[in-house]
Amino acid sequence: MALLHVLKALENVLDIQVLTVAHFEHGLRGEESLGDRDFVVRACAEMGIACRVGSEDVRAVARERGISWEMAARFCRHRFFRSLTRGLSVASKIALGHNASDQAEEVLLRLCRGSGPSGLAGMRPMEVSGIVRPLLFATRAHILEYLHGQRLTYRVDSSNLVPVCQRNRIRLEVLPILEEIMKSGVVHCIGRHARLAGDEEDFWNSVVSGEWGRVCQEERGGALRLSRGRLLELHPAIRRRLLRHALQRLNGHLIGVTARHIESIDTLARQGAPGSAIHLPSSLRAGVEDATLILMLEGSLPSSVPAWSEPCWIEGEGECRWGEKVLRLELLDARPTPAVTNDGAGMDKHRALLDAEAIRWPLRLRTWLPGDRFQPLGLKGHKKLQDFFVDLKVPRAERHSIPILCDTEKICWVVGYRMDDRVKCIPGARRVVRIEVLSANPGE
Repeated sequence: MALLHVLKALENVLDIQVLTVAHFEHGLRGEESLGDRDFVVRACAEMGIACRVGSEDVRAVARERGISWEMAARFCRHRFFRSLTRGLSVASKIALGHNASDQAEEVLLRLCRGSGPSGLAGMRPMEVSGIVRPLLFATRAHILEYLHGQRLTYRVDSSNLVPVCQRNRIRLEVLPILEEIMKSGVVHCIGRHARLAGDEEDFWNSVVSGEWGRVCQEERGGALRLSRGRLLELHPAIRRRLLRHALQRLNGHLIGVTARHIESIDTLARQGAPGSAIHLPSSLRAGVEDATLILMLEGSLPSSVPAWSEPCWIEGEGECRWGEKVLRLELLDARPTPAVTNDGAGMDKHRALLDAEAIRWPLRLRTWLPGDRFQPLGLKGHKKLQDFFVDLKVPRAERHSIPILCDTEKICWVVGYRMDDRVKCIPGARRVVRIEVLSANPGE
């Protein structure tokens, strides 16, 4: 509310052509959350400001993506904001109400999570994405003082007052103790540190930009190929920042990526044998191929794979086309359906039965990636997919044309070859997914 009134008061000074309020209702606090929405709508009507309201089932998104509800709420909220900027032709900035107290909490969180020097710049006042934070200089106490002085009404999110998550505990427990111990305005000190770190990052970013053209060999299809030799010539400080830059280019963000992950990629680049790979947050993967370090989004394709093999997402029943193949999925009551045993009974080259409750939706149909592992039906241990193909004498040239059906955490079926033991139908299963592979061309 303070941000809204400040922007409205400075509309002419800041040359704001159109001011629109975006309110996202997360559906996490019941009637209180709906009350917040109604309050914002009324306030905008009184001020003559357009208000756009959005909502989404945040808990469902958290379950689907396997992330915390806090991260899911941020993802849904920002997706809503982006959709509005695309719909409003004149919109070029998204102003958020983060303040100096929020910044102190964020920097402490990043420090404790091991985000590395880059992360300690905290939230930036202006981002290239168009996000601006006009109140980042003011503490929460200063903002409340402004609201009271202007006699402006506001709402308080009660979930912020309960120590139920890391951020809330830092806000309610850690920062007050630090203020008591240091007696020096800890919030302002952390904010000053973030600004200095931000200046340092701006310098390092210019250095990384200068090296990027030398190190990056190819960038397309959700994958990056970096020269290991040129990468390892660089000072470790530049190398780590260049790897962060690469992940940022691939995924559009660095959410969940910590200094530990960057160190793992760096170790892989220095010591990894050809064919070795590691998994990273946000469906990212890093692998070594001779003199090349490959960073990719899971589901992206090496340059040798035909363009028609782009991954296909499957949310439920229906059909999915992948190249010359079509997968038809049906959800069935398991009682009349025979169980799949360890010898593979109940499935053949073109059909499979999977336990619907063992699947973490959504499913995704994609190509084989270096480092892929699964638990072949009938085996207790895991096996590299590359070794599986070698054992079956699958020609190397054909491997990238074999569909791999995955959920959000594992391979479920190497289509036409073997399903994963963890998704087989067992006695007592309540629902099954029946999958049939068809030709995309009628008559074949």
